[in-house]
Parts: sequence; C-alpha cells; structure tokens
Amino acid sequence: MQPARLLKSGARGQALVLFSLTFLLLTLMVLLTLGFGMRAKERVEIQMAADAAAYSQAVSTARTFNAIAVMNRAQIAHMVAMAGTQSMISYGSQQYAARQTSPCPVNDMAWSGLDQAAAMQVISLQGRAGAMFRAELSIYNRLIGTHLANQGLTNLIAKEINPELFAPPEGANKSLAEVSGGASSGSSYDDLMQQEKTGTVPDTSGAVMPTGGGQGTATRNATMGSLGWTWVHNRPSGSAGFGSGAAAHNPGFKHYASAASMDSSTYQTISGRNSWAHDHGRAITETCPDGSPITAVATDAWVMSDERQSHQDQHVYGANKPPPGQGAENNTTVDERHTLGACVVCPGIWPYSVGFNAGLLHGNADENDYGQPKLYAMLLRDYASDARRAKPDPWNLLFTFKFANQETEFDNAAPLGRIQPTGREDVQRNQVALAAGLAYYHRPRPAAAGGGWEEPPNFLNPFWRATLVSTEGARDDKPANSLQQAGFSEHADALRRLDNVGYRGGSSTGGKY
Repeated sequence: MQPARLLKSGARGQALVLFSLTFLLLTLMVLLTLGFGMRAKERVEIQMAADAAAYSQAVSTARTFNAIAVMNRAQIAHMVAMAGTQSMISYGSQQYAARQTSPCPVNDMAWSGLDQAAAMQVISLQGRAGAMFRAELSIYNRLIGTHLANQGLTNLIAKEINPELFAPPEGANKSLAEVSGGASSGSSYDDLMQQEKTGTVPDTSGAVMPTGGGQGTATRNATMGSLGWTWVHNRPSGSAGFGSGAAAHNPGFKHYASAASMDSSTYQTISGRNSWAHDHGRAITETCPDGSPITAVATDAWVMSDERQSHQDQHVYGANKPPPGQGAENNTTVDERHTLGACVVCPGIWPYSVGFNAGLLHGNADENDYGQPKLYAMLLRDYASDARRAKPDPWNLLFTFKFANQETEFDNAAPLGRIQPTGREDVQRNQVALAAGLAYYHRPRPAAAGGGWEEPPNFLNPFWRATLVSTEGARDDKPANSLQQAGFSEHADALRRLDNVGYRGGSSTGGKY
C-alpha cells in the first residue's frame, strides 16, 4: 500500500502549476490588449492633433488673406476719395475764377485757405493708403514667420494636446511653398522698396505677391491694376483720374495746352503718373450774397499732382492763374501746395499693395487648386525618445543582461526591442501623422444664375475660407516627398509602395510619385 500512498501524494499541486501558466497567459493577453489599445489611442490622438493644426493653419491663412483684401479695398477707397477731392479742387477753382469777374468776388485769403486744406487732404489720403500697405506686410510677415515657418502654429497646438508630440521644422516646406514660394520669413518694407528700385523683385510660385498682383512685366504697384483698369471719375462738365498718358515721357509734360490733353485713353501705366482733375470751360450762373444774379464765363480749369520728386504740379484756373506748372498761390508755389508723397519707382503715385499671384490662374490652373494654398501639418511621436525611455509603459520590459561578457540594455519600449537607437527613418520607432488644410476663395454665384464661382481667387474681396482636405489631389501635392524631406524615409517608401499597388488616397490619380 505504500507505493499507492506515494503516488497519490506526488500528484498534489498540478492545479497550481496550471493556474500559474493560465494566469501568465491571461496577464500577457491583458498587457497586449493594453499595449494595442494605447497605440490605437495614440494613433487617433496624433492624427486629430495634425488635423487640428492643419485646419488652424488654413484658418490663419484665410483670415490673413481676408484682412489684406479689406485693406486693399480701403486703400482703393482712399485713392478714389483722393480723386474726388482733386475733382472738387478743379471745380472750386473754376467757380472761384468766375466769381472774381463778378461784382461780388470771393475773398482771396479765404479761397487760398480752402485750397490749401483740400491739397493737404489729398496728400493725407495718399499717405493713409500707403500706410495700409505697411499694415498688410506686417500681418503677412507674421503669418509666414510665426505661424507657418518651422511649423510654429502646428507645434503650439501639438504641445497643448500632448507635450510629447513634436512638429519637425521641415514639415513646413509644403505650406511655405504654397503661400510664399518657399520663403520662411517676410521681407521688410525697406527691403521690398529697394528691390523695386533696382528691379530685383524675385519671381515666386506662391499665392502671395508682396508688391503687386502679377509677375514679370505684369507686376504693377496698384491692386486694381491687376484687373487692367484705370480709375476715372466722370461728370458732365469734367472728370478726374490717375495717369498721364503719353505725356509721362514727354518733355512738354508741364505745359498742357488744355485740360483735354490729359485724356486717360492713352495711359500706359496702371499705377498712374499723377492724380488729376479738370473742368471744361462753361457759363456759370451764380447768386451774390445780396441776392443779385450773375452770369460769368469760366475757362478750362484743372489740377494735376505728381510725386514729390517731380516739380511739375499744376493748378490752372481763370486766365492762366497761375500759369501751368509755375506761379504761386498766396506765396505758396504750386509744387509745394498741390504735390503728393515721394515715389519709390518713379513715375508713379499709387501706393503698393499685397496682391494675389494672378499667374497661378492661367494654364492648367484647375490641376493646382487655382493657386489656393494647401497647407500641411506634420507631427511626430518618438517611441524611443529619452522621455519614453525614462518613463516606459508598465507593460514594456526594461532590464539589463550580460551578452558577450558585456552589460546590455534591453528596452522593449523601443520598437521590436532593438538595442541601438534609430533615427527618423524608422517607421516602427516613429509615429507620424500628416494632414492638410486648404485656404480657398469662394464667392458663390446665386443658384438662379447657375451657381458656381462668381470670380476667381483674389485679394480684393474677403471671401477666403478654410477647410480640411486630402494631402493628395493637386499637381504639386506629393506627401511622400514631404515625409522624405523631413527624414521619414521608411514612411515615405511605404506610401509610395501603397501608391504603386493602386492606393489612391484623396486623389483619383494617386500621388504620381
């Protein structure tokens, strides 16, 4: 019986062994679930952060473009008001000249004071229009240098969501190329003016033209000039506008025979050589302060103001008072009273303005979003960073062991438990998210009129909006190239291989790598 008792005693403890193995497997399953769940959660987190950053960049860009458009319209309004004031100077001068031949002439000192105030208003309006250009440059430079360059805005958003997320500076290349042509900082006003003076303004493939609305010979220092029109105010007895026609290079420029020679139909520059207004000779019926009616014949009258560097301003009324381009008004020469601010590229009196690159609207513009900028946001989470290695997830193993007679660290928080750290090229160490936002122009045509666009993208109307879009779709969209530039070579290669086997992403044609 003794062997039987020994056999029965030796069978005890099997359940404990089986329970231990089962508990180990259960623990591994729980840890695997936690690990996969955490990775999935982190994947969603980094992509949501990239989406938020891309959309925020698009919003910031759209708001900047809208602010520029509003200031361009205000700038034009100031120049229109300037033409209107010139018109009133010409008209008032003609009325003054007619009254001087009547029994009730206007007091010369009172007239001179009014004329001086109107002249000051003209130059003030031009100065304020120029100040708006400086303001446009300021907000544009802030967009480029603070929000887009080095993914500044993206990095701020990422750190708010999770401090371990990082926006690599190279991820800004696509956004900068779309907006500024690749420049990571805006140019100062003085630098831009020096480029204009020397004719060294660089061409750009970006959406923004800091000093105008076109490229090459199409560049003009007037926003409305990008549409090819000149402002002219008309009324039955005269008109007012900007420009000089063929007289811009005419040695006899300051000796107009009559106001009719200032016809705007021959203007060669959009910005205008000068600001002018004229009134045709006519009969004027007035009433004296004592109630007696008077009728006088007024000759042609006009005023012409050019840049401060040119002393060719004119104020003609009555019997050549003062003579064209000469003379004085109450001890003030015409050149001092009826002049405008200094020009940068002379001749020209229209201030500069930030314009949309109209060159992007030609050719196969539909293949590249009609020049509307697409902005990438790129984020990185490094699973083998110093912070991760210092505080690894509890389900990842971290220990040292001896191998080949040397102490070796095994860190399961690093991908595949690799011993040596890897760089950005490692697709398993680095979790990367890429998102795209689009700043687009949308001024809809009423449905009754057929719907669709009312006009192409421009910086004259504030109808810029923002939305999230696919990173692919346009001719210049190459997300794999953007990843490669940032050092994520394995990620880029994986995307190219997907494209080769038919993955199309957000484009019907794929990335065409």
